[in-house]
Amino acid sequence: MPDWKKLVRERMAFSGLPRDVHDEVVAEIAAHLQEGYEDGRSQGLTEAAAVEFTLQEVQDWRVLAADIRRVKSGEGPMNTRTKRLWLPAMASLVGAAGLLMILQKLGIHPRVVWIGNMALVLYLPWLIALPVFGAVGALLAKRAQAHSAHRLVAGLAPALAILGSFGVILLVSLALGTARLSGFPFGYFALTIFNWVVLPASALLLGALPFLKEPQMTKI
Repeated sequence: MPDWKKLVRERMAFSGLPRDVHDEVVAEIAAHLQEGYEDGRSQGLTEAAAVEFTLQEVQDWRVLAADIRRVKSGEGPMNTRTKRLWLPAMASLVGAAGLLMILQKLGIHPRVVWIGNMALVLYLPWLIALPVFGAVGALLAKRAQAHSAHRLVAGLAPALAILGSFGVILLVSLALGTARLSGFPFGYFALTIFNWVVLPASALLLGALPFLKEPQMTKI
C-alpha cells in the first residue's frame, strides 16, 4: 500500500501554503485518497489498479493546490485569473509594444524584403528581443501557478493581440462595406499576418518554451 501522505506531499510541494496549513491539507487529501484506495480494493481491484484508479481523482495537482490556496486565503476567482493570466500577458504585451515604439522613436528603420510587388517589413532588433518578453510573460504566469496553456497565452500575448486587431479591422471593414471578399487582397493579408503575427509568435514562443514544462511527479 502506498504512503499517501508522502505521495501528496511530493505533489503539493509547490502549493505555496503556510507550513501548518500545508500539513493539514496534505493529511486531509491523503485520508481521502486512502478511502478511495480501500474502496477500489474492496471492489476486487489489484493494488496497482486501485492506486491508479484513486490517483485519477486528481486531474491536475497544480490546479488543486492553487484552488486550495485561494480558498484558504479568501482570494476571489477573478483575482486568481488576473494573477495567472492577465497581468503576465499585459507585462509581455506592454514590454513588446513599448520596445517597438522606442525603436520607431529612435528612427531605426525596418528592413524591407520585396516578394514580388509585396513588401515584408522586418524590425529585426524587435524580433531579436521578443524572446525576452515571451519568457517574461510565461515566467510570471508560472510563478502564479498557472496552467501551461495560460503560460503559453501570456508569453504569446503580443502576437495574439496583433492577430485580434487584424481580425477586428477585417470584420469591421466587411461590415461597413469598405472591403469585399471578391476583391480582397488575400495574398497581401497573408503576408501581413506572417510578418506581424507568425514571426513574432515564433520569437515569443522561443522565450516562453522553458517555462511551459510541468514539474515531474514521482511515480509509484
